[in-house]
Amino acid sequence: MRHLRRAVPLCLLAALAGATSAGASGFGLFQHGGRAMGQVGAFTARAPEPSAVTYNPAAIAHLEGTQVQAGLDFNNSDDEYISASGSFSANHVIQFPPSLYATWKQDHGPFAFGVGVDAPFYYNLEWSPALFPGRFITRRFELRTYEVHPVVAYDLGDGWSIGGGVRYVFGNLDEEDNVIVPIFLGAGQPPVNVEVERNAGSDVDAFAWDLAIHYTSPNWGWGAVYRSPAELKGNGDVNYQPRDVPPGVPGLDAAINARIVNGSSRQAFEIPREVRGGVWCAPYPELRLELDASWQSWSSLEATDITYDPDVVINAPSTIRTQRDWEDTLSLRLGLEGNITDNFLLFGGVAFEPSPVPKETLEPGFPRGDAMVYGIGFTYNFPQLSFDVGYSRHEHDDQNVDDQEPLNPGRSGTYTASDSVWGFSVRWRWQ
Repeated sequence: MRHLRRAVPLCLLAALAGATSAGASGFGLFQHGGRAMGQVGAFTARAPEPSAVTYNPAAIAHLEGTQVQAGLDFNNSDDEYISASGSFSANHVIQFPPSLYATWKQDHGPFAFGVGVDAPFYYNLEWSPALFPGRFITRRFELRTYEVHPVVAYDLGDGWSIGGGVRYVFGNLDEEDNVIVPIFLGAGQPPVNVEVERNAGSDVDAFAWDLAIHYTSPNWGWGAVYRSPAELKGNGDVNYQPRDVPPGVPGLDAAINARIVNGSSRQAFEIPREVRGGVWCAPYPELRLELDASWQSWSSLEATDITYDPDVVINAPSTIRTQRDWEDTLSLRLGLEGNITDNFLLFGGVAFEPSPVPKETLEPGFPRGDAMVYGIGFTYNFPQLSFDVGYSRHEHDDQNVDDQEPLNPGRSGTYTASDSVWGFSVRWRWQ
């Protein structure tokens, strides 16, 4: 037994050392909980904690008594655009998506119940409003969603269970760019072109659902989950902010105030359907390995519309359609976890997370390429309390692009991106 315990950290460190030469990241989808994050989300087949509400609802049938888990992720991305126009870094927006899960299993019955509140899509990318040459395409895109997710599971016996739930997804969708607006001062006078920040924000929501199956035995198991799409839609406001107004032009300020009037907006975005599956095994009791695959149907996002009322460019209502033509993705995740002592667990993982955005429709709001993700973390268990700390590093492929600068047609550039995410969680258990 002592030799096995010594082998566990060696296996983990060897796996992580082999991964350090690559890089990675997900597509705004967070891995909830420090333990799952440290294993890059390879948790579908085991899901041995309350975050199973998200990873595999059927697995809560194998959690004993009442359990609660609270967590907080910490995300800090680094995005840059480089061209002959210069080097431009996106604003460093630190995000803290939270999570809270609770599960309860009948003492001698087959049913288990759970509820989760977390952030399934938490994305924010913001470029400079004044200097970034792509600001006339997209200056800022933010989609921050929260999900209330009650679930129920049924223990079929012999290690088998099924489960599912209803998901209410809600949050904010903000899209901002800059436009050039001609301001007319009067008959016989040429118009004055004024750059205006166009900022649209909407409150969006949708209902969705999921179904899951789970099997576990002492040495191996598997699980699969289907999550339906969430078609987010909502209304909000559009605000216009003139910038760099030429000074000393008689009547210009009054003409701007008359022409540029705030209004309303309507937006939509679809979080795609997902089919996720995984299998785990224990070569010996102190070491557990899991391989997951996740298919997401991003091809259903053919285009997105945003309606401005009024649209300051034409001084009337208008709907702007952005062609997306995104592609389905298949992510692969490998996680491993080992007991260093009876109370101390060390884990790590590596994953490939492709971007759904093809080069043909890539734009400043979604500039990141395919990513490799590397994770590491640890858990310390007390009799009724556990603490988890996880870290994942996301390294995206560089994206060489054209036509990202409307004021410089044909100019080529390169997007680079990386991301660091920390996850912290605490778990309580009562029998």
